[in-house]
Amino acid sequence: MTSQDAGQPAGLPCELFRFGTDGNVVALRIDSLAPQDGRAIEATGTIEIDCGDLAAGRGVRGALPTLVGDDDLDAWREALDALDLGQDVAWRADQKATEVHVRWEHDNMLVVTVSDTMSLLTDVTTAVPVSDEWFEEAYDRLDRVYELFERR
Repeated sequence: MTSQDAGQPAGLPCELFRFGTDGNVVALRIDSLAPQDGRAIEATGTIEIDCGDLAAGRGVRGALPTLVGDDDLDAWREALDALDLGQDVAWRADQKATEVHVRWEHDNMLVVTVSDTMSLLTDVTTAVPVSDEWFEEAYDRLDRVYELFERR
């Protein structure tokens, strides 16, 4: 169990998004909020990647620190809406931030690519299954993060 940082709202850490389950996971965890004028305008987070079988030498695991602004939340909602309509998306493309590109592969599979254009200059790509329940959970995660931003 971790202790709650002073000044941080209950509910942290939480996830903005999570692709995949066992074996192939890409997730963005929100760790803390930076308030300004009583409202959060930015969060510190970590993009966690855990893909493949490390024991067999065919996998990758890592964590990329990132900042998430309130405009990123709006862009993520637009990305979710587009994905839900069957479109491919690029979240935070051409910005000074880690990019997440998601494209459809068949009807129930997403290919997720994390592009670290700022520090490691590398991409990690994995395929993950997706269902209607995934979309419900994705919107719920986003709503929880919106609530955290508005509370500050």
